[in-house]
Amino acid sequence: ARRRSARKANAATATMGVETKTQKGYFPSRPTPLLDSLGPDGPQGLRSMTVEQLKDVAEEVRWQVLDAVSVSGGHLGAGLGVVDLTVALHAVYDTPRDELCWDVAHQCQPHKVLTGRRDRIYTLRQGGGLSGFAKRSESEYDAFGAGHSSTSISAAVGFQTARDRQGKPGHSVAIIGDGAITGGMAWEAMNHAGGLKSKVLVILNDNGQVSLPTFYNSVETPVGALSETLAGTQAERRGLGIQDNIARIETSNVYQQARQMAKQASKSLFPGVLSNAAAKLDEYSRDFVKTVPFRGSGAGSKGELFEQLGFYYVGPIDGHNMETLVEVLRNIKQQHEDGTLQKPVFLHIKTQKGKGYLPA
Repeated sequence: ARRRSARKANAATATMGVETKTQKGYFPSRPTPLLDSLGPDGPQGLRSMTVEQLKDVAEEVRWQVLDAVSVSGGHLGAGLGVVDLTVALHAVYDTPRDELCWDVAHQCQPHKVLTGRRDRIYTLRQGGGLSGFAKRSESEYDAFGAGHSSTSISAAVGFQTARDRQGKPGHSVAIIGDGAITGGMAWEAMNHAGGLKSKVLVILNDNGQVSLPTFYNSVETPVGALSETLAGTQAERRGLGIQDNIARIETSNVYQQARQMAKQASKSLFPGVLSNAAAKLDEYSRDFVKTVPFRGSGAGSKGELFEQLGFYYVGPIDGHNMETLVEVLRNIKQQHEDGTLQKPVFLHIKTQKGKGYLPA
């Protein structure tokens, strides 16, 4: 039904005479051979590309978003910040079977470019054109239609719960950020996900805009306790590089298998109280390693906050490092599939709002 409604939307746009990708914006034109090779069929071609090719695709998508928004107007900075993440997600996960829930959904312009709507990307926010947000009737790749905000985690948990009850394979991913993490529904959903031990992936796009007002509203620093917790520590390239390496290790099969063996051993060798203490030692030691020794890592004792809600916390990692994004996402996907991780995962990424275009 969603495929039929998406085709109807495409046909309606064509009959209304809305211009397609032959339209050009105000940025200098450039070749986009890899993006062109995907055609109208969506992101399946990404899954056979090398990491170096995925980096090139990200640059082509970034140009396409800039050129389109120069015509249509609208949100720009948040979308530019998740270009690398969007490419990595579509390269690793089997979309549209695997749901991507965007929150706030104005981050999804790169997603639209990659999912068969590039030929209409210049119609963003125009009458008869593409929506500025995710829209289920527009594409089967838009799993959940939402504008503002904080609803993605609930949606992802619902999708995953339905899939598990039906015994179907697949994954649900919530990408939340740009102010959405402060909403009460997000925390209610994390409470629910942790209680269910739902195998969802929640990705926090931490671009420094955690709560309103932010420095974009002419204040020196964002306000609120979450801003201090999540965005109060400045990330530097060297520190994030160390965190990237830690994330690769702690999501690897070898590490997870050793961790599970240690847990089983502690349960067998120690009585209940000591066994619980050993589990806490695992959480605290991981949080310590992420935070204390590495200045500029952007960590700042966050992991325990989400671990207490029943999540396995990973990060923070560099949201513009394609190698790290692809490896960590593949590891998490595999461990949810084979049952090594029997709980939700909270992946914390640091991104730069407006990446690649200074005015944004």
